Amino acid sequence: MAFASFPMSADFTHFNLPDTLSWAGLRAGHGAPLLFIHGSLCDARYWRAQVTEFAQHGRDAIAPSLRAYFPDKVLPALSWEQDVEDLMQLVGALPGKVDVVAHSRGGLLAAHLALRMPEKLGKLVLVEPAGRLEGEDSEALRLDKAFRDELAGQLRAGITEAAVAEFVDSVSRAGSWRYSPASFRRMALDNAHTLPSQLTTDLLPHYQSADLAALSLPILLIQGQRSPERFHQTVAALAAHLPNARVVQVDGASHAVNLAHPRRFNDIVRAFLDGTA
Repeated sequence: MAFASFPMSADFTHFNLPDTLSWAGLRAGHGAPLLFIHGSLCDARYWRAQVTEFAQHGRDAIAPSLRAYFPDKVLPALSWEQDVEDLMQLVGALPGKVDVVAHSRGGLLAAHLALRMPEKLGKLVLVEPAGRLEGEDSEALRLDKAFRDELAGQLRAGITEAAVAEFVDSVSRAGSWRYSPASFRRMALDNAHTLPSQLTTDLLPHYQSADLAALSLPILLIQGQRSPERFHQTVAALAAHLPNARVVQVDGASHAVNLAHPRRFNDIVRAFLDGTA
């Protein structure tokens, strides 16, 4: 499993938004804007292989680190609503329509971004988006809360790396943390401070079927073959309610599809954005 290498903070640039927020991230290339939104325990470095690739294919590739994340850590805790507002400012400052590629928690942010400013978005790629559909089984929610409480307890006790490892394994596969490259583990630990609020206060809203039905823009849902079943269930539920969506599965991949299979991932996304698939 070959993961892309990550840049150090010196490789980051900054975007100045209208509210004077200076936002760290990666940016390269020229052309139509393509926005990448990272998920939990990650930051702009998660998209390094995509920013480089798409910048070479005529896109202005933009991957911000959201407010609470490395390297700036503007906020001490997560706020999904603040993240959506920040993304709205960034998209609003870009010319023309913006295509978006988003992973996990970032996928939910992208869905809400599309609901709030559909006129500014072109196409949307959601890679195993986080969140659950309204009315999901209460037993699944109870088990999820028990898991979150367990990890929060570890973090309060200062058992940080073990909690991060358990979280990563839970969204991928058992042993994923152990076999991840040092660069990925470093990135996750750089963002470990975001985990307590994610587990306790910044709980993500459920997707509403009426909202999904209103999203008419072209949407590609990507899932890894070896990902936990709950991600497959979410992808299937979203595909059933979105009027203009299709699903692609990447064989041999788990949750971090773009890291483990960057060439295959980039080819799938490029074909969708270019209208050749």
